[in-house]
Amino acid sequence: MAPADKKKLDQTHADAVAAPQRAVKDAKGAPAALKAGFDSPVWEEMAKPCIGCGICTFLCPTCHCFDLNDEVTGSTPLKGIRVRTWDNCQFPDFTMHTSGHNPRETTGERLRQRVSHKFRYFHENFGMLQCTGCGRCVSECPVGIDIVAVVNKVAEHVA
Repeated sequence: MAPADKKKLDQTHADAVAAPQRAVKDAKGAPAALKAGFDSPVWEEMAKPCIGCGICTFLCPTCHCFDLNDEVTGSTPLKGIRVRTWDNCQFPDFTMHTSGHNPRETTGERLRQRVSHKFRYFHENFGMLQCTGCGRCVSECPVGIDIVAVVNKVAEHVA
């Protein structure tokens, strides 16, 4: 990448981080609030309208979850390929184990995972929030779930 292009890319990124279109009330306190509110009943309450369509994550510019599957391609000798496909943390079988156990069985647990990934886990690992504040997930959600409102509500609940 040319130095001028790199400089422009870095400035675009800095501008986006500095001025999100939709901001959390206390972005710096969000990771701690989400950690404190991990077992809050607010998650199930906020997730009640969710229909599990996954449009929020399919439209998100920072979502990157995927699944790996082994597919058989030949019978003699037995051959196969490993296939990586885009997946969605809002789907009921996203974290399903081979044993049949699902650690995120409810819609509330899946919403908590999505929100925590954006506003807590990514921050813990990389020092910044993963949500860009673009609002795509909010504007296209067929039932009107607002990720910023969810973060704010959890923060209010634990305060």
